[in-house]
Amino acid sequence: MNVPRIWVFAAVVGTALATLTPATASATSVSTVSAQATGMRDLGTLGGPNSTGVDINVRGKVAGTSDTSDGSSHAFRWTPSGGMQDLGTLDGDASSAAAINEWGHVTGWTYFLEPLNGPRRAFRWTPTGGMEDLGNLGGEWTSATAINNRGQIVGSSDLFDGPRHAFLWTPTGGIRDLGTLGGGLSVATGINDLGQVTGSSSTADGTMHAFRWTPSAGMQDLGTLSGPSSEATAINAVGQIIGTSPPNRQEGGFLWTPSSAGMQPLGFLPTAINARGQVVGIEYSEDRWVPIRWTASGGKQRLIPPESGVYSAPVDTNELNQIAGSTIRSDTLHAFRWTASTGMTDLGTLGGVESAASAINLRGQVTGYAYLPRDEAGNSSRHAFLWSP
Repeated sequence: MNVPRIWVFAAVVGTALATLTPATASATSVSTVSAQATGMRDLGTLGGPNSTGVDINVRGKVAGTSDTSDGSSHAFRWTPSGGMQDLGTLDGDASSAAAINEWGHVTGWTYFLEPLNGPRRAFRWTPTGGMEDLGNLGGEWTSATAINNRGQIVGSSDLFDGPRHAFLWTPTGGIRDLGTLGGGLSVATGINDLGQVTGSSSTADGTMHAFRWTPSAGMQDLGTLSGPSSEATAINAVGQIIGTSPPNRQEGGFLWTPSSAGMQPLGFLPTAINARGQVVGIEYSEDRWVPIRWTASGGKQRLIPPESGVYSAPVDTNELNQIAGSTIRSDTLHAFRWTASTGMTDLGTLGGVESAASAINLRGQVTGYAYLPRDEAGNSSRHAFLWSP
């Protein structure tokens, strides 16, 4: 899977604003929230109170992170036949999953609970080989963000002398420094099955620019819109890239294509892109965040009208243009799935108050977390879930 997905509504808005010319098509509302749906399955935990699903593949296998009985947290893989499996650590206290591919291979990082900003080690986990250290670029901090279906992994690693560089790891070649655009820093955020990588890098003048890296051409500067900087967040199967380019933090989203079109303004903050080039994201309108779907033929469409009183943020979309995200209604956060035929469906909870989505697969299955009912002391745990149509 591709992108390090944002699974809390507040994080979608907060992260987008921290990073950051409207599209010409008019924005039209296409649906409203429907009744709450059933189909949410509790995936449990690794012995502790909380767990979260962060990614899901087409076979319904989920990767995520769960508390353990000893108070730590470990990456897990959940399968319909085997349940939740503890992926362990690399001699550290804890581990966290970032993504899973269609073969069920998981990537992420392991770390020590103390110090909080201490060393990290990126890993790949496979059913046959277990957890494998991906190495580093000379420093003590290495973190993985995405894995493709060829088992290639991208992330960031400190160099021996301090600066952090984007890396590509392959099963045959190990870890490779992808360099920078002339500055000291680069980070990789996504990779597709062609081995094309996206991310952001500092330039010689110190500003951050989005990049695309390919095995044949190396790192390419994608430029900016009207401001001095840009940052890339995701890449799809054909090499299209989404990201943000300030100074307009509310409308500074872009779509970059390998053709001569280059960087195109979207007029909203994009959060995910599918293989067909359809983009989802959020737009600030009438004092609230409104979920957006964008297509090349139809332009920008609102999934919910601003006057509905609902705040919503899509986090992922599949090739069928089904969308998963989280929405706030009456100060309560709930996961949703949107389709063109059903509109926005509330996925409910596991008996508690809130839920949030993180990813959707080609079958329309959604994962994330949901709260359980409160116990006698008034406390409520959150568990990873799998929602199926």
